[in-house]
Formats: sequence, structure tokens, C-alpha cells
Amino acid sequence: MPDKDTQLEKEFGAFLEKIEQRMSAMDKAPTEDQVKAWVREGLDDLKGDEEFIRRMRFGDNTTERELVGTKFARHNLGLAEVELLFDLQNALTGQKRATGDGVYKGPSDELKNTFEAISDAVYIPDEEIRKIDRKALDDLFPRIPLARFYGKDRVLAKKGAFELTEAYQRAIRAMDTAESGYGSQLVGAQYVGDLWEAARRESVIFSRIESFEMTAPTAYLPVEVDIPELLFVSESTANNSANYSTVKTGSQRVQVDAKKFVLHQMFSGEMEEDAILPFVPFLRRQAELGMRHYSDSLALNGDTTNAGTGNINLDDADPADTKHYLAFDGIRHVGLVDVTTNQTDMSGAAVALYDKLLKLRGKMIDSARFVDWGHPIDPTDLIYVADPESADLIALQDEVLTVDKYGAGATVLAGEQLKIGRHPLISSMAMSKTEADGKVSTTGGNNTLGQVAAFNRRGYVVGWRRRVKLEAERLIGSDQTRLVWSMRLGMGRFTPTGAASGIESAAVLFNLSLA
Repeated sequence: MPDKDTQLEKEFGAFLEKIEQRMSAMDKAPTEDQVKAWVREGLDDLKGDEEFIRRMRFGDNTTERELVGTKFARHNLGLAEVELLFDLQNALTGQKRATGDGVYKGPSDELKNTFEAISDAVYIPDEEIRKIDRKALDDLFPRIPLARFYGKDRVLAKKGAFELTEAYQRAIRAMDTAESGYGSQLVGAQYVGDLWEAARRESVIFSRIESFEMTAPTAYLPVEVDIPELLFVSESTANNSANYSTVKTGSQRVQVDAKKFVLHQMFSGEMEEDAILPFVPFLRRQAELGMRHYSDSLALNGDTTNAGTGNINLDDADPADTKHYLAFDGIRHVGLVDVTTNQTDMSGAAVALYDKLLKLRGKMIDSARFVDWGHPIDPTDLIYVADPESADLIALQDEVLTVDKYGAGATVLAGEQLKIGRHPLISSMAMSKTEADGKVSTTGGNNTLGQVAAFNRRGYVVGWRRRVKLEAERLIGSDQTRLVWSMRLGMGRFTPTGAASGIESAAVLFNLSLA
């Protein structure tokens, strides 16, 4: 039996082809009435095809036809919102109702039936998730070099008793998700996918970094170090000729550790199932906006320094332990901290700004390994990111190419405002104005200077360990419902030496006057 979509394409294609043949056979252009008559005739032939009519009416997303006539459709809820509402109601099952009369019984029959009719989501209990994590950890440890173990751990590792080592036990505690003891992971749900797609689609930095699925809490990615040298040799003519000299091809690996992040929302107890219907799209949209902004900020502003001073995002105060940027080091950290030769201090001026931006590329060259991060073959691999005011200032430079000058055939990346050379510059609220040292002060009035970071997106990678998990609980004391979205992700920065000081894929310009 032929594929339905293919069959529909053939039928509609034949309909259009018939009209085109009639037009080609005429000596002059057909009148409007003639064309209308041909279209009516062709559509009359297609009226008998029920599948064609159904597709024309409902589109390809046939599953959401089940929403027609329901109260969910009246509140403009689609597949993603129904799944979110179902997950929320399911998470509240067994907890005291806001009205005080009994407990939540879970999704209503109407919601349950609608969810089952339109969703392909699958629930995996927490215990199964822990088993998956534990197996991933067991598979990981035998591949860790013995040099990474010390003392008694090395003796046990040699015997293959990895589960007895302190390193293994620390890893177990780090990846353990058993502290909640309840809840489920929703796999394959539309709203889960939409949330992550929105983060990548609407972000301007995070979306440009390649990502991969982490099969373990810690992943190791291979990185090339040296390219093999091409040797000039003579012809071997004797039967005992010496072997040609050999060359080594160095390699290194980058460690990516999954870190946990949460979005924490609360709403009042007056919102029972019916009352919450109009609120669900708002909850979902706010989660998407949060993911968009903070995923950009994670990649750009990451700094693990958690002390009274020194963090590039809070230079003169101790950041709260829950700040997202403490998870791992990011792009700005390269030029401001890791490799200070990859920075340009504008000394509070804005003169020769375009030249300075172009010269950032020359700071992103690894001469020892013949890697030119600053002049990639694909010019879109090198990206400039500026705070909005700096971006506006740069747009006034005579040398830059702004969007209105690209031409009708240009392909403009999301968020791109102009080009530095052939490379896109994007404006992002994740890039803050700073003090003179390029770091953000806890006193907002001190942050008056602009900053621009240039990075080659091939030098970074994002790993997903867990996409999203939704849990909810009733807070009787305040008559509220707590909603927590949690996820686990990691970020890796490629370095040929294994140390942050070997990173050459980013550079920073700071202390830029915006006056």
C-alpha cells in the first residue's frame, strides 16, 4: 500500500500539472475566469478523497484533532500544554487539596483520556532512572586510567573492585537522584522537547554550540593535540635499509561533568485543575524564557570561583552557592582569567574600536599546534557577543556591515545585528556591562563599561544528561503549590594541554567607553 503522504503529493501534483499543461497549450495567457474554472474542476475531483480533505482541514498534526470540543481547546491548550497539565496533576496525586477537602486524586478522567489520546509520552519511575545512572557509572569506571586512582583506590582498581573505591563512592553520591524518593521522569513528551528546542531556538549563544547526549554522569571527549609532521626522506634501496623516523600524534581528552539545574515556581492554592488551565501556557512560556536566557549565560559567564572576590560575575562579593554560573567555566573566563594574553583592555576609550575587534582574532591562534581559531574556514564559526549598548556603539562604526546592507540573499543568523569582517556579532542580555577590569560589580552603578567576547563555537560542547523532570508538592502552611523543573547538563571547553591555560578559542575586549 503506498504511503499516504506520498499519494497525496502525487494527487495534488497531478492536479497542478494538469492546469499547467492547459496554460502551455494556449496561444495567449488564460483569463482569470478560465483559471478559476480549471481549479474548480480539479478540486471537484479531489473532493472524493477523504484523506486529502482531512489533511487540508487539520494539517499533519492529526493527534490534536482529539482536542476539538474539549475544555482544553477552549482555553487554547495544545499538545504540549495538555502534557504539562497532566504531569502537574499527576505529581500532586495523594497530596492535600488546597480546599482542605481530601487529597488530589490525580488527573481527571477527561484530562487522562485526552492525554492518552494525543501523547506518546512514557513514564519511567525514579528507581529505574537510578538503575540507569548506576549502570552508566559502572560502565564508566573500568575505562578510567589507573593513574587517576591513588593509594588503596589504585590497589582496588587493579583488582577490578571499582565499586569499593572511595572515588566510586564519591561519584555515586554526586550522581545520586534518590534524595527526593518520589516522582517520575517524563520521556518523549511534547512539552519537554519544546522546552529544550525553545532554549536552543531562541538563545543566541547556547544554540550555536554543538551538543551531545551524555550516557554517563561524566563524559570524556577526545581532542587532537598535534598534527603528524610530514617528513622528507630518501628512497630505500638496500635490503637492510633503516626504518623511516616515526612521528607521534598527540591527543588529549576533555571531561564533561553533568551538573543539576532547577527552575522553581510557585502558585496559590486557589488554582484547582480548571482554574489552572489558562495559567499553564504562561508557566510553560516562562520556563522557556528562563531556559533561553540562562543557557546563554551559562555558556558565556561560567566561573566556578566561589569566594569573597574574584568571580567574573560578582567581583567584590561572595556569590550565592546556587548561582547558575558556578557550575563550570565558560567563554568569558578564557580571556579574563585562563589566558590573559587573549584580552584587549580599551582603557576606557572607544577609539579604533573596529581595528581592536578585528585584532582579537590574532589572539586566538595556537601557533604550537598550527590551529587558527580566529580565522576559521567557515566565517560563521567565529562569533562576537556584545552587551546591547556595545553592539549599538559598534554599529555606528563605518567599517561594519549592518543587517540592512547584507542584501536580499543574505542568510542572517538568529540574533545577528552586524558583521565584524565576515563574522557575525550578536547582542545578548547575558553579556553585562562591567567595571574596568571586565568583571561585574555587586554595585550596579559601577558597571558602566562595555565588553565584547569573540569565540570559535567549535571549541565548546554541551552535554545533556537529563532533559527535564517535573515535580510538584503542596505547601499547606502557605496554601501554595511548588513546581520544580530539574535538568542535568555539562559543558566542555577543548584544550590540547588538558589545562585551561591551553585554551585559545576565545578572546575578550573590555573596559570600553559607552559615552
